[in-house]
Formats: sequence, structure tokens, C-alpha cells
Amino acid sequence: MDAHTVCAMHRLFEAPSHAKAYAEFRPVPPASLINVIVQAVKEKVPLDRALDVGCGSGQNTRCLASHFRSVLATDISPAQIKEATARNTFANIEYQISAAEEIPMPAESVQLVTACTCCHYFDLPRFFAEADRVLTPGGVLAIYCYGLPELYRNGALWTELNDVMMQAETTVAGYWSLVRRELVERYSDPRFRLPYPGEVRDESHYQEQSLTLDGLLGIIKTWSAFQTMVSRCGAERGGALLQQTRERLHAVLSNGDPEVDTNVIPVTVRYSYFLLMARKPASP
Repeated sequence: MDAHTVCAMHRLFEAPSHAKAYAEFRPVPPASLINVIVQAVKEKVPLDRALDVGCGSGQNTRCLASHFRSVLATDISPAQIKEATARNTFANIEYQISAAEEIPMPAESVQLVTACTCCHYFDLPRFFAEADRVLTPGGVLAIYCYGLPELYRNGALWTELNDVMMQAETTVAGYWSLVRRELVERYSDPRFRLPYPGEVRDESHYQEQSLTLDGLLGIIKTWSAFQTMVSRCGAERGGALLQQTRERLHAVLSNGDPEVDTNVIPVTVRYSYFLLMARKPASP
């Protein structure tokens, strides 16, 4: 994958409407995962400065803010940075527009570099080189992500509802970028190996949201494949898919009863995360 291709992939989330949907419907990383990372940092270096690369609308950034003295969050999308800034309530967070491969920080100035649900779009050798440049010796590099969510009811997988969401995913399948495969394979390709010894892979964390029918449709709106389909085929095509999916979701949620108000029925949405983490060796 050449640099031009990677750069083009960066631009998938730039529309203001996409950034807004991303902010409203994408999940916050689970506290258990953040705590694992924070504890790893604390073992060797102070919790002084963190860098969140590819921050999007700031979900991961805000999780870091309560642990570190200051956090710099960067993203190449002006719309995402604008959305993140508008939603920010932490005085110790700074957002900047920047590519992942050109980090605007001095050498050895941060104790943690994170990239949540984004590094599959990066030019990884260049990103890893920049992360190594800005990390202090003993600092931690952590990349993590999740795949498509699963829907649950009363603690059990809600098969019929998941089938409806998969139908929607199948409809837009031809519009996913090539990096979609990297998520399905959970960063198992050797190119995701971190540039330090002792890499840890942790797949024990998940996050749950409670959403209604409108929230499930909101998830679809955040998919880059859905947004690409709309940009290529027009808003009517996207609206038709959302309406069709709404009707299918309503049929399952109402169990065929037209009197049921399905917009008030909560659905548990579970995201399973995978984490790769390693420590920059201390200076000899």
C-alpha cells in the first residue's frame, strides 16, 4: 500500500455530518482497557503527557484526560477536530489538526501514544517512527480497535436483530475500503507488530451501549462504507437503505405487533476490543 493510497484513506471521515454521527454513536473505550494501559505506563514513567493520534471526535481522548496531566489529540480531519473541540469539557486536552505521520511534538516528550480505531488507515512505518520519536524511554505505545457490534437482549445474543444489521452491512459491503480486512483479522497482519519487544495482545475487553432503534440506524450512518455509498450513489440510496433497515428492525423489536413503540425499547450493543501494547526500551 503506497503513501498516496494511505493518505486517501485518511479522508473517509471528513464530512461534518459524518463527524457528528461519529461523535453521537461511536462507543467510548472500556474503562478496563484504559486502566490496563495506564497501569502499564505507571510501572516505569510518570503519568505526565499523553498523545492520542487519530482522535476522531474525542471518545478515547476524554478517557485519557483524567489520568494524565495533559493530553494532545490529533486528527487529519478538520470536521472531526471541530466536533471533538465542541464537545470537550476537559481543560487539560488540546486538539490539533495533524496527520498521524507528522506528530507536532518534540522528541521524547510524552509517556503514552495511543491510536484507537484508526491506525489501519496510517502509513504504519512512518507512524511507528514518529511514535518512537516522541515517546520517552520507558513510555508505552498502545493501539486498539473493535469490529462490528453485536446486539444482545437480557444477556443473550439477539440473533434476529443481528441478522438485520448484517443485511445492512452486506448492502454496503462493496464500499468498504481495503483496510476493512484488517479489522476482521484483528490486526493480526505482521505489519501491525509494534516496534518494541514484549508486545502484549489483549482481547479481553468489551464495551456496551444501550441504544434504541434510532441509535442502531445511527451506527450505520457512522460506517465509512455507508458514507461512501451515499457520496457515490446519492442521498436517496442511503435513505432507502436506512428506511428498509428501520422497517426490518421494527418488525423484530415489535414481534409483529403494530401497536408497540419500538423507539423506547432498549437494545444492548456490545463492542469487543483488541489491544496491542508495548514499551519503548529505556535508555542504556
